[in-house]
Amino acid sequence: MTVVRRMDVFCVDHGASLRWTLTAPVCSLTTTILRVVDDDGAEGIAGYDSYTPAPSDRSVLEALRSLAPALIGRDTAAREALAHDLRVAVVFPFSTAPISLMDIALWDLTARRAGEPLCRLLGPAARERIPAYASLTTMATEEEYLATVARARDDGLGAVKVHAWGEPELDIGLLARLRDEHPDLTLMHDAEGVYDRDGALRVARAVESLAFRWFEAPLPDFDLDGYRDLTRRVRIPILPAGYVMWDPQQIAEALRDPPWSAVRAEATCTLGITALCRIAELARAAKLDFEPVSYGHTLSQAANLHVMLAYDNVRYFELPYPVEPWEYGVVEPIRPGPDGTVAVPSGPGLGVDLDWDWVEHHAFATVSLGA
Repeated sequence: MTVVRRMDVFCVDHGASLRWTLTAPVCSLTTTILRVVDDDGAEGIAGYDSYTPAPSDRSVLEALRSLAPALIGRDTAAREALAHDLRVAVVFPFSTAPISLMDIALWDLTARRAGEPLCRLLGPAARERIPAYASLTTMATEEEYLATVARARDDGLGAVKVHAWGEPELDIGLLARLRDEHPDLTLMHDAEGVYDRDGALRVARAVESLAFRWFEAPLPDFDLDGYRDLTRRVRIPILPAGYVMWDPQQIAEALRDPPWSAVRAEATCTLGITALCRIAELARAAKLDFEPVSYGHTLSQAANLHVMLAYDNVRYFELPYPVEPWEYGVVEPIRPGPDGTVAVPSGPGLGVDLDWDWVEHHAFATVSLGA
């Protein structure tokens, strides 16, 4: 048995900001990186992206500082016991971010010690590759969308997901133009939950007629009745955003009468890789596809990618596009091949190595906890 000896936390803000839909505020990006070290000196890492109105978010670092006593000295294999202690054995639940980071870092450490890519520990029949789609942020003009989609195609990507403006009629016009320009491209639309029910139905019917692959987050995730009504009125697959319902038990309850055509979740917004695997199994039991979110820094992408490769009901990897802004501090980022697929990382664990000199130079806040 090995135990956790030290936790190092780094908050990195390199000035990035972005938005999805014109109704949403511009968000500043902070990536909080956790490094866990065991008593043999083995390491595991994880990363969480905060999107906040003000830059330089320290909230996840402070949460990790507060929760460190639950992890320091714990068996590195006791991931489920950690989640139980921090989620069930207290009256008021903690934020999911620090619990997820600790779970992912422990999985990375375990797989690194085993000398295997993490996906092979999650599923013995793990795939080697998965198709990727380019996931775009909200842009100012139709011309900018058209140019970006064309670049994605030139990069070998055969599928693109659009985050449009959040106004149904304007969005329908943009999506129709994209289909006209790219009749053979796989297209998805993500509305980020900003439509009302009437707007969601209008856009759903439009993208159905345009042969889109799926329609994501037409409504807020908690509007389960709205989702159930919408999925029964259209044929196009309807997916949730996947950030809000973070507990596998919540997903299990929703799937008693499935509100969606496929299940969607994200490792750092649920209780880590452990919970994401449970949600994948719930989707499979319901005979639904599972399409995890993998938008974000390379560390977040990798955590979700390994689960995607371990389950056969996942169809696509979500690749932030353009890719370069999400690779800061990474030695070997995740990139699609000429065929538009993403491969299992070659290294053990998450397969992500960081330039720690870069991380330490760009971190605006750091803390080391434990021995």
